[in-house]
Amino acid sequence: MHPLFIDIQHHLTRWRVEDQRVALAAWQHNLQRMRYVAPAVAALNGLCVMGWATALLVTHRADQVTPWQLAPLVTHLLMAICFGLLTSATHRLRHAVHQRAGRSLPLLMVVLTLLFVVALAALCQEVTASMTLFLIGTLACGLLAYLPPRTSAWVFGAAYVLFFLAIGQIQAHDGQWLTSRIHALAATALAWAVSVRLWRNFTTLQWQQAQLNDAHSELQAKQKELQRLTRLDGLTGLYNRNTFTELTRLELARAQRQGSHTTIVLLDLDFFKRVNDTWGHPAGDAVLKNVAAVANNTVRSTDLVGRLGGEEFIILLPNTSLEAARKLAEKLRANMQAAAVTWEQHVIKTTVSIGLASTTAAEKRDFDHLYAHADKALYTAKSLGRNRVV
Repeated sequence: MHPLFIDIQHHLTRWRVEDQRVALAAWQHNLQRMRYVAPAVAALNGLCVMGWATALLVTHRADQVTPWQLAPLVTHLLMAICFGLLTSATHRLRHAVHQRAGRSLPLLMVVLTLLFVVALAALCQEVTASMTLFLIGTLACGLLAYLPPRTSAWVFGAAYVLFFLAIGQIQAHDGQWLTSRIHALAATALAWAVSVRLWRNFTTLQWQQAQLNDAHSELQAKQKELQRLTRLDGLTGLYNRNTFTELTRLELARAQRQGSHTTIVLLDLDFFKRVNDTWGHPAGDAVLKNVAAVANNTVRSTDLVGRLGGEEFIILLPNTSLEAARKLAEKLRANMQAAAVTWEQHVIKTTVSIGLASTTAAEKRDFDHLYAHADKALYTAKSLGRNRVV
């Protein structure tokens, strides 16, 4: 196949995909546009009816008015009524873009407009061979709504056929109706080209906007992931050292204002190096994840759990005295001892040593002071045989 035809086929395929993607947006824009266009057209035709009726009453007696003179008045009247009904329907279905009725209203508006344009232009041929009304009317229809090229081709093609047939009934002179039909064909083709250009512009803008939205969503997702990585430990999902320290200092400041107790729990896995040496670092990672899960499931929702690094974890207990924290720490130690990890058909049991440090609002101890005392208590728990709370 010739490269030119392959390129055309490629463009047509891409356009069909783009048309399907922007269809919903086009229906929404069309319904919004109809809320202003339909009442405006109804009002304009109402003025035409009043103006035409006034002219006939002033210049003609009732028995002198011919059907050809009444026909434009009746056409404008019908057009005003139809667009008045369209205005009402648009108001009721303005949010029904997912319903067939809501999607069909803009197409119905274009079809009705073209029908009235054909009728008025054909009636004008009784007086003049000018195609100005038909040209302006079809161009206006091309701008009324966003229509896919295939749909607009059928609509404008049908309008031309109707005008072609109507001219044959009205104009008797062969040369005149032939010229009118040629001019009407050119006007219809121009209106269809305008409609296609309008649709392609809309499609391109919507496609670019969709790409921008996708890029923006991807950027936001990456920013959230980056923020998560900078605040959380990558392995366990717990707060990392910097974030935990920052949050603890904020909590200590709040506790001093409100006069409440604050306790931190420092825990370290016993003989964790043996896990890595025996089963490898992936097994060690599984154990660390298990510790994080047990800690999160044991503490309260208001408590903060962090990983300081390696096998060392820390927990902040707001509004908690040393006695209450000791009970929670004992429960946590027991849960850790009971929660074994299965790794390649092996059961890995781990225990933890825990050190506590607490402060009151009156003592005004900062995080570094609390951490130092908890670390000393943890060292004591290790020296006393591990798997205990001090």
